[in-house]
Amino acid sequence: MKLYLTGRPCTQQRHCYFIEGEGLSFIVDCGYQRCYGEDALPHLTGEQIRAARYLFLTHSHENQSGALPFLFSNGFSGRVVLTTETARQISFPLDDPILLEALSLPYTESELPGGLFVKWGRSGHCSGSAWYRLREGKRALFFSGDYYTRARIHASDPIVGMTADLAVLDCDYGTQDGENDRDENVDRLMDAISEALADGRPVLLPVPKYGRAQGILSYLSERLPQTDIFGDTHFITELGHLDANAIWVRPEAQDLLGAIFVRSIPETFVALGVYFVSDPQLDTPYARDLAESLLACGGRVIFTGTVEPNTHAAALLHAGMARTLRYGIHCTQTDMLRIAEQNAFTRIIAYRSDFAPTQAVYEI
Repeated sequence: MKLYLTGRPCTQQRHCYFIEGEGLSFIVDCGYQRCYGEDALPHLTGEQIRAARYLFLTHSHENQSGALPFLFSNGFSGRVVLTTETARQISFPLDDPILLEALSLPYTESELPGGLFVKWGRSGHCSGSAWYRLREGKRALFFSGDYYTRARIHASDPIVGMTADLAVLDCDYGTQDGENDRDENVDRLMDAISEALADGRPVLLPVPKYGRAQGILSYLSERLPQTDIFGDTHFITELGHLDANAIWVRPEAQDLLGAIFVRSIPETFVALGVYFVSDPQLDTPYARDLAESLLACGGRVIFTGTVEPNTHAAALLHAGMARTLRYGIHCTQTDMLRIAEQNAFTRIIAYRSDFAPTQAVYEI
């Protein structure tokens, strides 16, 4: 069995792994990274794409699933394996996908045609996100996806007692300090929002369509309960979808979020409050216009995740018109090593860490 790191050179920012097994080949994730221009797509060959019998998606974020059209237009004829919720979230239509919830319960190993055995669980990153243990014969691989046990909203199934010859583990925050910084980061974000509002300045939070925003919203509701909160149509729709997402949301979080009132963003005026727009890089004209309107009124723009180069978000940061205050949703090296200690992984790949990949192909 061989594993090819076809997401290079974008490392953890564009996940895509091609696995050549003894009896079949498959792909795990197919990320797209728009800010890299002509190098935005995975480094898969046409032969690899056509040979893959399955594509496993850990979740819907673009750097995991955005190259789906590229795969199908270049001859992928296999089946996509994913959760029902991830299938709902991606914009690309799928013909006859394999839905994990219909395949098995979490932690239960099931066999796919061709002799590939699958075990999965919830990763806690967003609704629908999953980790995988994939076995062919005596060889096993583990993919954590963007596994995160301290998510405020989304439920996870602990990665404990697993075995694998090679494990690809999330370590997006690298060797930075982890647990203590998470609470401090939340404090800094809430303090910055509170100070801006006290000064009469509205706050814009550009957030991903799925995942991080609901955690931030829960803290706002607790710490700044009198604040008016506004959201775009997608943000409000996803809050209303929580009942259908019960499997993916912690029970206590569902009750908390269900009690929060979020207003639609006004079209003709700017009110004091916190604005959620489901566009983390401010790619759309709507998001850019909203940012400009708030900034013109003295508002503040705060990014809570990675700002990609060559985006409108990056331009605002460079001009000193916005700031970044991270809201944690990924593992640090400390977190990753704790996961490793609770499992039996012969070899580990973890980007941005002391276990970062040193080669493009790994033989297992």
